[in-house]
Amino acid sequence: MNILEVNGLSIVDDKTDEWLVKDSSFHVKKGRTLAIVGESGSGKSLTCRSLMRLNQPWLKETGTVLFKGEDLLTLSKKGMRKKRGKQMYMIMQNGMTAFDPSRVIGVHLRQATAEHFNWSKRETERKLKLAIESVMIKNPEEVLNTYPHQLSGGMLQRIMIALALILEPDLIIADEPTTALDTITQYEVVNQLIGLRERMGCSMIFVSHDLGVVRHIADDLLVMKDGRIIERGKAQSVFTEPEKEYTKYLVSTRKSLSHHFNSQMGSP
Repeated sequence: MNILEVNGLSIVDDKTDEWLVKDSSFHVKKGRTLAIVGESGSGKSLTCRSLMRLNQPWLKETGTVLFKGEDLLTLSKKGMRKKRGKQMYMIMQNGMTAFDPSRVIGVHLRQATAEHFNWSKRETERKLKLAIESVMIKNPEEVLNTYPHQLSGGMLQRIMIALALILEPDLIIADEPTTALDTITQYEVVNQLIGLRERMGCSMIFVSHDLGVVRHIADDLLVMKDGRIIERGKAQSVFTEPEKEYTKYLVSTRKSLSHHFNSQMGSP
């Protein structure tokens, strides 16, 4: 069963008439992780932001984005806001952009939960602390009273994962969630994301340019280049027998970096 079906998605910059994404079609199966890979500027993040209806207003989108059978591109802004968080959840590349810098972490998490649940203050605090502890963060009360800039990128990513554990969305979109992290922290965050999917049974879109990371989390794989999908298939098949020259290039140029990551993950 497909939880998401994207058909003929195109994104055009109205200011320049430039096609940024051209006629993309793909689906995400329930309980599986689809990775989207490609170099910077290939259209990966634009595609994901389009699914969440977060692109700038001058970026015009056509096609259909069916989430559980409902076309997101035709939803009102209010209707889309109801989808975000509880049903579709996005983990940003830079944790700092996901939080209000003028407020402590706890304010953000409490507002997010209040949007979707009618919990008492006591119940909210209990669930927040449990979720933060479950992503291996100590002293949850202290963290809740900390400003975003006082935490590392890896900590902020794990807090976003903790919020996903609370909201229990059907689809998580992780847009380059490990790019700004060192190798050890990448390992921790990827393991947290794998655990998140296993615990909730949710579907996931994982965007990255690092095939070493993708190899450990993806079931299915799309390769994008210049705004187009040029190769797709089960992840292992694409890694071992890539068809397109561009995919072969991506695989070969990432092998040395992947080897280092694999050694951290304990893989051969």
